[in-house]
Amino acid sequence: MRSLLKLPIRNKNYGKILHITDTHLFSEDDGSLLGINSNASFQAVINEIGSSNKTFDLIVATGDFVQDSSKKAYARFAEQINKFNTPCVWLAGNHDNYEGMQDVFADYQLADNKIVQLGDNWLIVLLNSQVIGQAYGFLPESELEFLHNALTDHSDRNTLVFLHHHPINSGCHWLDHHILKNSDQLEQIIQKHSNVKGIGWGHIHQKQDYVWHHCHAFSTPSTCFQFKPECYDFQVSTEDAPGWREITLNTDGSIESEVYRLADNQFLPDVSQNGY
Repeated sequence: MRSLLKLPIRNKNYGKILHITDTHLFSEDDGSLLGINSNASFQAVINEIGSSNKTFDLIVATGDFVQDSSKKAYARFAEQINKFNTPCVWLAGNHDNYEGMQDVFADYQLADNKIVQLGDNWLIVLLNSQVIGQAYGFLPESELEFLHNALTDHSDRNTLVFLHHHPINSGCHWLDHHILKNSDQLEQIIQKHSNVKGIGWGHIHQKQDYVWHHCHAFSTPSTCFQFKPECYDFQVSTEDAPGWREITLNTDGSIESEVYRLADNQFLPDVSQNGY
């Protein structure tokens, strides 16, 4: 749905967003991906965020929720995220069954809104870059027009854009075959609209931060395994723990963000595997 969701913020000076991505959950408790029980790593992330007693105004989840396409796995995500009692908006990744997730998330009141007014100063826009049956991403004309119109109609608001696929090369040759294929069209829109202050994505299972034109551009780690940075061929990292990103949206249009990882990382991948 393209309907507008309006949300207040707890602090008049800034809004707080929790960004979670690439959970790759299974219906069964013992489901494993590249040697990691992704259900358990997701649960550990949720527990660690919860134990911090931080509050957020919005949760943004950017795709690849499940690995087995099951509604039970989508329900697993929704049940855990609802523990925060915070509105959660979401978009699909290349591994997702869009219709299935819509049905389940509606049952758990996870908002299907793709445009959110957060407080008095910020707009959050979610784009669908999923290409069914493909690992790479593409923004159809309808999504590009939606973004342009949202930025034009809300030109008085600072805007943070989310999608699943990376629009900027990751530095991993194999991963960049699965990039957003028409990132140049997204870039043209961003260049035209100075109210875009940030753009975030998942997909690459890595922490990266850039300045992209006038934007803070960033990727957020997965809640399960991480891909090793700067690799020509497929490799997983044994050093980078499951993580998440916390974002502060200031009323002056500036963005602050920080990535957090599990302090006690017991989720080590099987490095002998060459894909998934």
